[in-house]
Amino acid sequence: MVEGRYHVNSRLFPRGEVSIPGEIRERGGGKQKISVIDLSQSGFKMHCMFLIPEDRMVFLTMQGLEPMEARIAWHRHDFYGCEFKRPLYQAVFEHVIRTYPMLRKA
Repeated sequence: MVEGRYHVNSRLFPRGEVSIPGEIRERGGGKQKISVIDLSQSGFKMHCMFLIPEDRMVFLTMQGLEPMEARIAWHRHDFYGCEFKRPLYQAVFEHVIRTYPMLRKA
């Protein structure tokens, strides 16, 4: 993890509201379907229907991308804020936003 941890709410990078189907899994666990509803280079917010404890490491998979490791930073009800272990490259972030243009908030 990057020294001085990136915080999902720190707004170090631009954010985009999206609606991207994906899967999340804990190390050694099964995949669960989720929806990414907010994305930045430093992390994402997701909606899921199962409990994952804070500080747990997970792997996010979205269509066409390699799994990305992230830490559960917070959760409220069915919403979770997650911090990528390594921030997304600008090109990857732009690719995801471009791949789902009709889902981006205008």
